[in-house]
Amino acid sequence: MLPLAAPVAIPLSSSMNSVRIAIAGAGSMARTRGKAFLDTGRAHICAVASLHADTAQTCAEELDCERSFDDYRRLAEVEADAILIETPHRAQDEIALWALETGFDLLIGGCLASCTTAGEQIVALAAREGCVVEAGYQRRYDPAWEEIRRLLQQGDLGAPVVAITMALWRGDPQSWYYDQQASGGMPLTHMSYCYLNAIRWILGRPISVSALASRRPDVDASHVTEESCAALVSFDSGAFASATASFIGPTGMDDAAPRFVCTDGGVLAGGPAPAGHDALTVSRAERSEVVTFANQPSPFVRQADAFLDAVADRRPARNPPEDALVDLQVAEAITAASRETRVVHLE
Repeated sequence: MLPLAAPVAIPLSSSMNSVRIAIAGAGSMARTRGKAFLDTGRAHICAVASLHADTAQTCAEELDCERSFDDYRRLAEVEADAILIETPHRAQDEIALWALETGFDLLIGGCLASCTTAGEQIVALAAREGCVVEAGYQRRYDPAWEEIRRLLQQGDLGAPVVAITMALWRGDPQSWYYDQQASGGMPLTHMSYCYLNAIRWILGRPISVSALASRRPDVDASHVTEESCAALVSFDSGAFASATASFIGPTGMDDAAPRFVCTDGGVLAGGPAPAGHDALTVSRAERSEVVTFANQPSPFVRQADAFLDAVADRRPARNPPEDALVDLQVAEAITAASRETRVVHLE
């Protein structure tokens, strides 16, 4: 196995004063991203808000924070420098708009919004108020995906032809992920993470979408309409992506390693044990090599650090709102293409 010779890294630093981060939400991802901020050594959590006071308090205690609330608006009391939002997408819209109107910089732990209408409002408000907004697609901070982007954009493997992904996840029908209104739908909640946001970061501007979708007949009417979905997305680079995702995940079928096929080689996002997910298998002609990424900070820590830099320097990070709006457009195009059985062309 070959180590990556020159990783595209985001340097961690402790040169700035500790940044005060408030969190709206108290679930597992609030804890994960809150811990990532702590792990940068440059921030601390000053308050946590959740609808459930006991959950907010527990999360706050886990993040070494003394203040918790049952109303996100009370985060304005703690003089935070920025807010992390980790809530269901429909609730996230309301919180994000409030936070921007109040003047906070934002790391939105999910997609930018639940729909393009809300996303456009966030883009406009962020520009008007001069706020930094970063959407939570941490894959762009994964060293392996940075290397995929470098290989394909520099032409090391020839021209990109197709990216192939499959993401099967056993969703809980009682969770908000399965609620069409709360989540914004499976193509947005699941497919954009696995892995369309990162793929378009590599392959370029999406220009057309076609899709098919299904839902089990016994699923409640309020649940996601596109429970399982397959989409073809074409890009201005001439390449396309074949993406399949589902909230049905049979045991033993959790291999989600994306593949990139190029004219002179290809990349598999993964490697043999023990490297596994922290590696790439890069193929050229009749040989392949495994490139490892051991001992790198997690993508969550690297994104948190980049967000702190963006806040300090008043500049965008890798998922600014104008760009993250495209993920909403692609997700809605997938939904329209599957429901109307047509190709959707993106402007």
